[in-house]
Amino acid sequence: MPRKLILVGPESTGKTTLSNYLAKLYNFDLITEYSRIYLSKKRNYYVYEDLKKIAIKQNQIEKNNSSEKIIMDTDLLTIKIWSEFKYGSCDPEIEKIISSYDRNKRYYLLLKDDIKWEYDQLRESKNDRSEIFSLHKNLLQKKGFSYSIISGIADNRINNAIKVVEERFLSKN
Repeated sequence: MPRKLILVGPESTGKTTLSNYLAKLYNFDLITEYSRIYLSKKRNYYVYEDLKKIAIKQNQIEKNNSSEKIIMDTDLLTIKIWSEFKYGSCDPEIEKIISSYDRNKRYYLLLKDDIKWEYDQLRESKNDRSEIFSLHKNLLQKKGFSYSIISGIADNRINNAIKVVEERFLSKN
């Protein structure tokens, strides 16, 4: 069964950049964030029900990849957090999928909001990054997932991530 390294955290914390870098460095399959594709097509207009559509497609993409090691630029934890943050609730189907995650096959890198926020037409929570970071941390703890917090800027951030990946993710093989 594949092992998955998942990058999560607030907007503009380097998840996409770091997941691309790590996938190339370790030659792992990369699963990108489907919500960016979906929301780009809708010009960033979405409603509560769209989050379930995004979650189901993201989950299908994940399930269809049977590589031994996978890096994911986010997963349904982020969709759950965003749904609750923006709309006050999360669709039960999203909750059900998250409950099916195998804790022994997933390791999370939670990216700290300690780098400068950069504008992107799909981003909307510039001033809420610390709160969203805390929501991610609390959910990871509540669900019992293993994770490490990645902080630092530029090469320091990358080196911190590499150290964690090699000590906590790769060493478990």
